[in-house]
Amino acid sequence: MLCTHNTMIISTVDNDTRSFPSFSSLPPELLIEIFSTCSLTGDWHIPLTLSKVCCLWRDLIISSPSIWQMIVILDSRRTMSSIHAQAELWIARSSPLPFNVVLKLTNFERLLPIMSCFLPNLARWMRCTIIYDGRTIETSLSDLTLSSPRRILHHLDIILKTPFEDVAGDDEDDIIFFPCGSTTYRHISIKVATTKLPHAEMVNPLLFTSLNISETTFEYSTRSPDLLRFLAYCPNLEHLYFHGLTSDEGILDAPPPVIALPRLHTLLLDEICNQRSILSHLYLPTLRELYLRHINVDYALAPYHVSEEGDSDDEAYDFSQSPHSDLYTGMGIRKLLLRSSPPLEILDMDLSDMRTKDFRWVFDKLPDLKQFSIVGSDMSDSVVALFMPFAVGGDGQDGERMSVRLPQLSVLKMYSCQQVSGDALVKTLSARVHYTDHATPNATLATVVISSCNNFTASHAQELSWDLQDRLHVS
Repeated sequence: MLCTHNTMIISTVDNDTRSFPSFSSLPPELLIEIFSTCSLTGDWHIPLTLSKVCCLWRDLIISSPSIWQMIVILDSRRTMSSIHAQAELWIARSSPLPFNVVLKLTNFERLLPIMSCFLPNLARWMRCTIIYDGRTIETSLSDLTLSSPRRILHHLDIILKTPFEDVAGDDEDDIIFFPCGSTTYRHISIKVATTKLPHAEMVNPLLFTSLNISETTFEYSTRSPDLLRFLAYCPNLEHLYFHGLTSDEGILDAPPPVIALPRLHTLLLDEICNQRSILSHLYLPTLRELYLRHINVDYALAPYHVSEEGDSDDEAYDFSQSPHSDLYTGMGIRKLLLRSSPPLEILDMDLSDMRTKDFRWVFDKLPDLKQFSIVGSDMSDSVVALFMPFAVGGDGQDGERMSVRLPQLSVLKMYSCQQVSGDALVKTLSARVHYTDHATPNATLATVVISSCNNFTASHAQELSWDLQDRLHVS
């Protein structure tokens, strides 16, 4: 009886099995749906595994973009070349459909290099899920762009710090993507916390137009070679802002690479000591605005790795509270102008100074400068005299021909320049406007601000106002 019962069960199972259609007989649409569902399980290799079952499945999977729309990246024990190859394969095979990305990270430092694999296809990137150290950060890029017909990479904000170091979550390190721009051209910006600039693992250019790098602790300060190598992956930059912590990087073992940023028109360097190395190794042929902030230091800096023409002592021997940083700033600007010949229009120096010989050299190389602003400078009357008209020789018949440095200068602002005398300012600026108002009326001083310069008294202001009138602003 038992034998008969077992026979009946086996017979029933055989009959039921024969009633199921084989996978090969299922319509392709159903197979694609099944495979697409399988690819959502979170195992990154599912499409590859299924494609190895048989030729039919392989052909179907390779030709079905929907199966490749979920891209799962695990960085553990994988090289960037392996991750990049996977990203390229999934992006290609999911085309032209949109795709979603899941990043399962064990090392948050790799976030930016991995994301660079997908940024060239930003228009198709719909969702991003980042899983790290028990955190899940989800972003809908389609929501950020508000169905804009075009998505454009705009700003990259890099904060050099330990990611998620604030246990209360007040540091907002979980806000990776943020939007800006108009509804027609929606900009995507990214903010990343990392302890170092990841130039060693970058595989794709970062096509942002604006970059801000901020140091938060001396432990994670950036040396100029690392900064420059990272900038090599940012060829589309138009704005670059670097905020440091006045950390001396020491003597370099070798010269850093020279990096070309052909579109950059605005550069800001703030509170750094490696300004010479940075400025000396950038090629910026379209730079129009240069801002130097809080670069003066009153202590000796490590020697530069190579001696250059201009390193000799300043023949003027003018007083300075920051002689070492004055030298490095002046020599950095010299090398930048010599290499790039940029059409610089704005030079803004806030607690950033140069030697007298550097001011003379730089002013002679800036024919397009329209605005010069300086704060807290130890510049002497010798520097002020550089604004004075000067003779350039004659032809023997008409006598001497006159000229001025910075021939396009229309805005001059001086704040807290305590070594400058009021007499020198009156003499120089009066002589300049007397000449330019008549010789070049379309390129003469239109705004002069003199503020908190103790040696410039009320009587000096009254005397200078006879020539400048309402163009002079004193406080």
